[in-house]
Amino acid sequence: MFRSALAGLAVALFACSTSPAQTEAPPALELFAQMPHMDMVTLSPNGQRIAFLSNYEGRRILVVRDLASGEDQLANVSGIRPEGMLWANDRTLLLSASEAANTQRVRGVVDFSAVLAFDVEDGLDFRQLLRGSRRTGVNIRMGRVLGISAEDGYVLIPARDEGGNYDLLAADPSRRGSRVEAGGSTVTRDWVIDRNGEAVARVDYSNARDTQRIMVRDGNGWTPILEEEDADRPVYSTWGLIEDGSLAVRVTYNRNDRATTSGLYAVSLETGEITRRLFRHDDYDIGAVLTDPYTNLVVGVAYSDVFDEHVWFDEELTARQDMLEAGFGGASVRIESWSRDRSRFVVSTEGDARPRVYYLYDVASNNVAAIGSAYGNLALGGLRPRLHIHYPARDGTQIPGYLTTPDGEGPFPTVILPHGGPGSRDTGGFDYLAHFLASRGYAVMQPQFRGSDGYGREWEVAGYGEWGTGLMQHDVSDGALALIQANIADPDRICIVGLSYGGYAALAGAAFTPDLYRCAAAIAPVTDLAALVRYDRDRHGSDHWTVAYWDEAMNGLDETRRTARLRAVSPAYHGDRIHIPVLLMHGRDDSVVPIEQSRDMRDALRRNRGDLEYIEMSDTDHWLSSAEMRTQVLTELESFLDEHIGD
Repeated sequence: MFRSALAGLAVALFACSTSPAQTEAPPALELFAQMPHMDMVTLSPNGQRIAFLSNYEGRRILVVRDLASGEDQLANVSGIRPEGMLWANDRTLLLSASEAANTQRVRGVVDFSAVLAFDVEDGLDFRQLLRGSRRTGVNIRMGRVLGISAEDGYVLIPARDEGGNYDLLAADPSRRGSRVEAGGSTVTRDWVIDRNGEAVARVDYSNARDTQRIMVRDGNGWTPILEEEDADRPVYSTWGLIEDGSLAVRVTYNRNDRATTSGLYAVSLETGEITRRLFRHDDYDIGAVLTDPYTNLVVGVAYSDVFDEHVWFDEELTARQDMLEAGFGGASVRIESWSRDRSRFVVSTEGDARPRVYYLYDVASNNVAAIGSAYGNLALGGLRPRLHIHYPARDGTQIPGYLTTPDGEGPFPTVILPHGGPGSRDTGGFDYLAHFLASRGYAVMQPQFRGSDGYGREWEVAGYGEWGTGLMQHDVSDGALALIQANIADPDRICIVGLSYGGYAALAGAAFTPDLYRCAAAIAPVTDLAALVRYDRDRHGSDHWTVAYWDEAMNGLDETRRTARLRAVSPAYHGDRIHIPVLLMHGRDDSVVPIEQSRDMRDALRRNRGDLEYIEMSDTDHWLSSAEMRTQVLTELESFLDEHIGD
């Protein structure tokens, strides 16, 4: 794995231009299609270097910059998909990454992940941790770093052995060598380490028995302290220890709180009892759980309101966050990384019309200096704001969404842009697709329909069984109707566009509400729901919790007529009802939605002589994670929209 994906690249990486943004013409398509100039910005433990992802001539580049000299070291990482970055020590940078491949063991395309260790004092020479280790068996996902051992600096990575047991391994970041830090079982799913990097707890989940347990060390064995029966899917997740030694557990639904939003709770390692609530928001689920890379302790959480918000349990980090927000005038501010002694921080800000900008904050001098922007010239102005709005659904429920309008007076040609998932959501700030479409003269509505994640369990479950012709699709349609009523959308020039589940919603809109839309564009869409369930069952096994989740999400709680229901809301069976132009694009390396879903839709439309543009994209994954992939999609989409709803 990754044998030829990386190569040294001796090129100069230029800083963002500071010339004024052009107002005569919209920004070039390539500016939106590019991958970020700065991403995953991470400060070294001694605060002397930063590492980040950038791009050069369409290639994804790993950059390590000396902050004193400004000298950059570069490595080409275009052949892989970076997923996370962490310093093992001042000399060694860890990059978690994946690549798509086929295997005889699993049906379809699979993302194999691993951890790469780069030596910043040896020209970014790298090696893959645990590669060829006799301690590991067959592993698809071996790219998660749980933490660093305080005793010897080994990197802690969960992995399966030859017997299928999910162990916690410790790998030497600088040379070959590893050990078993703790042994798991075939049903072990996760591990918890303390500030020294020693395993103190593990999570077991059995698909066959629908049981979940938190286990703690008891002498040489493991004893359960918390058990859940009849758990057809995991109901909690562990994230590490907090300062007092309690376990931080994310709970989806806590009956004691009578809460329907997820929260983070402290659990006693002795009794398994929830001792207190660390954080829960009344309206929003928590998202990421934030840990200190030097102590392995949980120090905060993130959740999404209009923007992503960080809440810190650590008093010092709380004080820094408050000071920075005040200094930036209430802008959305995020602490990205810090040195071991917390004398330096990398922070970022973002606005509804401006991509993320990164800064270096030096505590001693109280100086904050810009170090780069995620999207170069697009940060200099000229973008339209993505506004957080609410609109009424047909049952009176207020649906949140994001609206971006072009310059001028409405009504505008309009794109309805439902997100993927559907257990996902959009957040505020820069959105390369929405801002691109608005720059081309389209109003863009991104509805956070019921069934979306992040708004609590009631909001998500309200979408179960409501695909295609039910409540979840109605919320999307009602967004278009609300824009028409507000004189924002031209009723004769509305197109529905989406990726993944959003692509499904686009095709469902074309099939089941054909009079509302002038055209539909679907990228990597689901088109046959029953076939997708069968695909996941073949990949994971019939008793796997992901299969149960999709079955419930698509069908709802009603156990009757499931096959008929899925067929009734699958666009691939209703090509005869689609009479508007359709753009259909799918990547051959999609590891989430198999390309057969789009091929079936293509065949259905061709049988019924539909107006179809069909494009299969080579070397393209589900997330469009390269500039080349995005450029192709934006180019085709711009041409398609211009032809059917443009001026």
